[in-house]
Amino acid sequence: MLDPSLLEAYRQTNYGFDNTLLNVDKPCSKAVSLLQPFTPDGGLFITAWNPLGKELTVKDNKIANQKLKAELLKQGLNVIDGYGESKDAKWREDSFFAYPVNKETSLKLCCDFHQNAVVYVSFEGAPELLLHPEFSCQKYFG
Repeated sequence: MLDPSLLEAYRQTNYGFDNTLLNVDKPCSKAVSLLQPFTPDGGLFITAWNPLGKELTVKDNKIANQKLKAELLKQGLNVIDGYGESKDAKWREDSFFAYPVNKETSLKLCCDFHQNAVVYVSFEGAPELLLHPEFSCQKYFG
């Protein structure tokens, strides 16, 4: 189980890309406009920084993110550079918004790139936190 303060930090993070700002559990009209043509798939906000909470150097994080971006593109997804940033702007990680993608693939990428969680955005523009299965008793498939 993830530390409750870490879960809260994920929920309070600003997830930004291409003049769009996402927050967990808060619908986003810009995301709706982007994702509606891909119904029923949505979008994924993901990073490869600091796998499973282990802090890496900026150089190693950038290398990991390059591998992630290559994988997203290999899967035929549209990829937009983005960032995750704490509300107080003291913490920031480079990230990507990728679409169209379903929850199952989003969770697989979360696992493949050793992330505690990712943000999945439905075609209705609703961002939700998907936890790595190791930290969640919920099932996110289908």
